[in-house]
Amino acid sequence: MWRELAVLGRHEKLVHLPLVGAILIGFVLAPIKDRYPSPVSYFLFDLFFALALFFWATMRIRRGRALLPKTPVTHVLLVFYVLCAVYALFPGIPLPIGLAAFRGWCFFSLAYLLGYDITRSGRHVRAYLLLVILLAMLTGVYGIYQYVAGVESAIPDDELAVERHRFATYVTPTGEVEFRIFSTFVSAGAFGSMMAYASALALILSLNRELVPPWRFLLRLGIVPMMTSLVLTGTRAALIMILIGLILLWQHRRSMRVYLAAATLISLGVRVGIDLTEGRAAERFASLADIGLILGRISNPLRAGFQALLEAPWGHGLGRTGHGVPFFMGRWYPTFHPIFADGDFGRILVEMGVLGFVMLVLLLGTALRSAWRALQRLRGTPDEEAALAIVCGAFMIGAGTLVGSPLLSIPHGMLWWFFLGAVLKLADLERRRQRAWWHAWSEVLVPVGEATRIVSRRPARHPWSARGR
Repeated sequence: MWRELAVLGRHEKLVHLPLVGAILIGFVLAPIKDRYPSPVSYFLFDLFFALALFFWATMRIRRGRALLPKTPVTHVLLVFYVLCAVYALFPGIPLPIGLAAFRGWCFFSLAYLLGYDITRSGRHVRAYLLLVILLAMLTGVYGIYQYVAGVESAIPDDELAVERHRFATYVTPTGEVEFRIFSTFVSAGAFGSMMAYASALALILSLNRELVPPWRFLLRLGIVPMMTSLVLTGTRAALIMILIGLILLWQHRRSMRVYLAAATLISLGVRVGIDLTEGRAAERFASLADIGLILGRISNPLRAGFQALLEAPWGHGLGRTGHGVPFFMGRWYPTFHPIFADGDFGRILVEMGVLGFVMLVLLLGTALRSAWRALQRLRGTPDEEAALAIVCGAFMIGAGTLVGSPLLSIPHGMLWWFFLGAVLKLADLERRRQRAWWHAWSEVLVPVGEATRIVSRRPARHPWSARGR
């Protein structure tokens, strides 16, 4: 079973090892921040990811390659980076806050270039997908334990930790207060979206015949605790993400057997979660039937952004919403008052105005369109399931940008960009294989055709010349 993961240690170890370390830390970063509050613990994930980027960049330079690989998204990313750099130096924004926000908007997207360049085969991609799913299973099981143990055991007696987890409860329509688990993540919303994302990855990857049966069984079994934890987070957007993933799966592969298995596993996990909350979670998720509530939840982040847009059409500067800015850094500038906005699009309207909004739409649109085209190219290949899992997850997370900030979250943002780069590389590798196949056949067929043309061009002998011999 573990040979699937061992492939990561065979080539370019100096890149893969710190990258795996960054993913591991990304899944347990919140407890580290809560129990060991310091700038080091806050930027621990960044440190490991920066090491992976450093070794990757030096490897490309040593091999005489251009620093940035050519992809459909590279140029759009570079324009976005330049725009963010300008807004990081916006008047009225303290430089450390602007730089911290620049890191939040741009740093994790470098994983796209990294994922594209270091992907060598479908096995590499499956190994990273399996790693993410296994970590999500473990955090899902811990989340269930966290709910049983209670909120007091989950939040340490620290002012910063209490501030970080201040939204760890919700009130049901009947007035009861319910604890929202967050497991090893900074918030229940971030944890719930990861459970939805990983559940979709596990379901689709379990369809891959390249995996041994024990892996496929484990992937399907792990959906149950992840869905249970999703219910315990009370994150309604995460349940909608699951629905988006199932719709995309049906669009690509219309198999009733797959849907029956998915419905059974998801229903079982949801049932366990509702029973643990004694029905309170069912009351919360039943509110999804209210279309007005859904539209209001989507429009609220955009409304806050458009209100800020009326005040400053070109934005208020990077870091004005406070997202990506550490809590301890906010204390350095007591006169700095952030403008609250939710969702990636709401935040970019506040911070970068019209230009930032247009660039983010262009960037995400280009990335998702390229990923969808890559999936179509990989249809019918051994890498189809891995590509389908990545693309479904990409659209699920992309939809979450309307109400949350998955692209600015750890490890969601880095994983989203990394797997997008990987699926585009798989499509390019498939294109190269097809070209090599046609080239090999042309080497066989073209000489035969040329010989035929040569023979046909020879002048026919006169019958008398043959007789004279």
